[in-house]
Amino acid sequence: ENILKRSGQYLIQPTENNKPFRGYCEQTAFGGGWLVFQYRYDGSVDFYRNWAEYRNGFGSMDGEFWLGLEHLHRITSARKHELLVELKDFEGNYMYARYDEFAIGSEEEQYPLAKLGSYTGTAGDALTYHKGMKFTTKDRDNDLVNSNCASNWKGAWWYKACHAANLNGLYRNSVNGENIVWNAYKRYWGLSYSRMMIR
Repeated sequence: ENILKRSGQYLIQPTENNKPFRGYCEQTAFGGGWLVFQYRYDGSVDFYRNWAEYRNGFGSMDGEFWLGLEHLHRITSARKHELLVELKDFEGNYMYARYDEFAIGSEEEQYPLAKLGSYTGTAGDALTYHKGMKFTTKDRDNDLVNSNCASNWKGAWWYKACHAANLNGLYRNSVNGENIVWNAYKRYWGLSYSRMMIR
């Protein structure tokens, strides 16, 4: 709700009971007012990380980063939010997926993808498959298969019987399910850019 309409870092306080934290606001895409919670564009940050790191966040807002599941839970449980996912492949093709509702549950519930509204966009819908699923990391297995999907696919996500999207996978230009993939676009094709934002 900032008046300057300038993209950059801002102090954010979801409710009066929450400590303010630093977040990156995107003010030009789709009318602005978006809080970025995942950003990948050059592979400089390792996203194959553990539960505590995904809970607390990692990386730097000057580069690639993950804001943290605890922040996401607090923000999205305070009021209704929508989700925007922006993607590019290594040929430079841009696509997006937008969902009119998005909320993450608490850590007690294992940070599930609790709410996901209806899809619009150009990327195809690769997230509805994951709706309702708990978050899984290499050291916390909450998926529906006997092995650990995060270990199998080198990421961390709301895995079900593994994935239709794996945006925290490995950054590389190849065709492999371990990559940053959005299978509704091209199955297992590694993507060069991923940005997830809420508003």
